[in-house]
Amino acid sequence: MSSAKHLKSLSEKELVEFFDSFDLVFCDCDGVVWYPLRDFIPGSAEALAHLAHLGKQLTFVTNNSISSVKEHIEKFDKQGQLKIDEHQIVHPAQTICDHLKSINFQGLIYCLATPPFKKVLVDAGFRLTEDSGTGVITSLKDLHEAIFGGDSVEAVIMDVDFNLSAAKMMRAHVQLQDPKCLFLAGAADALIPFGKGEIIGPGAFIDVVTQSVGRRPITLGKPGEDLRRLLLDRHPEIPPSRVLFVGDSLASDIGFARASGYRTLLVLTGGTKLEDVRQLPADHPQMPDYLVDYLGQMAPNEKPQSSNSDSTHST
Repeated sequence: MSSAKHLKSLSEKELVEFFDSFDLVFCDCDGVVWYPLRDFIPGSAEALAHLAHLGKQLTFVTNNSISSVKEHIEKFDKQGQLKIDEHQIVHPAQTICDHLKSINFQGLIYCLATPPFKKVLVDAGFRLTEDSGTGVITSLKDLHEAIFGGDSVEAVIMDVDFNLSAAKMMRAHVQLQDPKCLFLAGAADALIPFGKGEIIGPGAFIDVVTQSVGRRPITLGKPGEDLRRLLLDRHPEIPPSRVLFVGDSLASDIGFARASGYRTLLVLTGGTKLEDVRQLPADHPQMPDYLVDYLGQMAPNEKPQSSNSDSTHST
């Protein structure tokens, strides 16, 4: 049986102690605040408003590179219960832009990611190279053109790419053989919930390229080491022990947060079910400190929500 404590099982005194135990909240979005590409999960807006009312700082740490930071903010605005600013959204495309700006990067980039992710880079003034070749490999000539036909680049970026191919990864591998070529990654989930199960996440493909070039990328999405350092640097005045990380994924959220020294709260409206938690040994590095059925259970006088399993979830 899990050693995680359900908030609904806490006494009134224990609940007060829980809310008094943190000053800053890092919160995932998809599967926690809203259903991916859909509406807010009932009660989540009220819970976030309650945390803000208690004086807790709120920062949203997402791996969703399909939606831009602007689209995240617009989604919050529609709720009308709390105002979220750009600086409160930690988004993999934006963290990569921030990193490139911090090192005054001005070179050409080969980016394996979604169109919205690429747009963030272009809007920030960075130059991206196009894929070479026809995109359909039917001969060795096509393969050679796809791998070697494009411009040389000074950085390779990998995130979610629904049109990823072996040829694209081969081209990335060739570019990264130059030790001066930067290797950056956004979201690095090995698996992502989708439909009624899980599908291969970007982390698996990043690992293929990593093994082929013999060096790891700077990873600025969950659960990357570099993102962990970035988050710690954003709030140097708050010790990790006073941070609550709220997420729906054991690996990308809870495991990442525990390794950072944060307190953890698992929400069961996304990629993890109660049975998954119960199967973990008590000392497992992905064991959450607390859990709730849905985020709304953090709000006072919350109304019970029906157990509705959404058909599509994402980290």
